Amino acid sequence: MNLYLLQHPQSWLSNLDGRTKLAVFFVYVLAVLSTKPGAYLAWLSLTGLLLVLLALARLQIRWIVFRLVPVLPFVALGAFGVLLGGSKEMFLQVTVKMLLCVGAAVWLSGTTPFTQLLEAFRKLKVPPLLTVMLSFMFRYLFVLAEEAVRMSRAYQSRCPRRQTLKDAETIGRLAGALMLRTYNRAERIYLAMLSRGFTGEFRTLSVQKLTFADIAFLAFFVGSVTVILVATR
Repeated sequence: MNLYLLQHPQSWLSNLDGRTKLAVFFVYVLAVLSTKPGAYLAWLSLTGLLLVLLALARLQIRWIVFRLVPVLPFVALGAFGVLLGGSKEMFLQVTVKMLLCVGAAVWLSGTTPFTQLLEAFRKLKVPPLLTVMLSFMFRYLFVLAEEAVRMSRAYQSRCPRRQTLKDAETIGRLAGALMLRTYNRAERIYLAMLSRGFTGEFRTLSVQKLTFADIAFLAFFVGSVTVILVATR
């Protein structure tokens, strides 16, 4: 199942300015990272706050799960590394903090389209080179994935059997061919954009502005986080 085909209902959070939701995300992540080891009450309160945000966003549980599953192996790997070199308390702390931060990222991606995030970065005066690179990555990541799928299907049709370690050399050659195709495509796209007057910055017709709802929501969220941190200190 294609993850990006899973639709979720729009909520009033979707209409807020991207800068507001970015601020909420960073405030939440900083609050999670600032908690001390063994702050179980603070972690439980922040988890409840995250669940409230997910409920307000009206995100489908299936959509949330499909977003979380690809990240969980990296979370487990990081937590396992901490377990090998630290205590069980440190392991629990790192695991909880990583899961809460990933959950906040899922909420952000579910309420804010990537193009809106890029526009928020531009309005926040993030270096244009970074926003351009992120924009290109988002636009052509799917093209690269489709190219890889076509090459894989072509290879499977010519070698319809289970792959073993003996096929590693062939698969490596396919990966190299994919990288060469990617490089050639990127060069053609860049030359085409230069011929059309590209100056290194994307221009949009975004009309999003900060409203009273944005300020009120951000103030309420910051106040809630502050109360949680002070009350559980």
